[in-house]
Amino acid sequence: MSRDMRPVAGLLLGAILGGALVQAHTYQVRNALLAQSRLSQLDARHWRQESLRLRDQIAEINRKREKKTFVQSVNLEVMKSPVPLIDVEAALEPYTESLLGIPLSDVKLSMVYQLYQGRRLVLGEHIYRVEVKALLVSPEVVVLLHLTPLGRTSRG
Repeated sequence: MSRDMRPVAGLLLGAILGGALVQAHTYQVRNALLAQSRLSQLDARHWRQESLRLRDQIAEINRKREKKTFVQSVNLEVMKSPVPLIDVEAALEPYTESLLGIPLSDVKLSMVYQLYQGRRLVLGEHIYRVEVKALLVSPEVVVLLHLTPLGRTSRG
């Protein structure tokens, strides 16, 4: 090799060694990041499974608690009532009483709806049809009713 080529060869050899060192460092960093990524994925999987386990535990607790929960009261509310609420409550008391004490898990909206919907009430000298407008089923059941006058009774 000629003397003029030695500096170029040294420079080229230095560049190759420098590139190899950079590549080795990049390879180490890449491997470290891959290992960290795998650990993060395992950690995420663990916490996802833990989250699902806790969700199932909470659902089970809620199911057990719901089975122990009973209908404690039934509140009737009448929209623009033409008669006193106490009279409506007294007329519907047999239906209201039948709900008390039932496990909340057994109470269905359709059941409560059918219990009151379309009933005919005689209050004073008037006949009213009961329409259920809204329901809230919880330990304190709330039934929003509307009374439609159908006519007068024929007493005499």
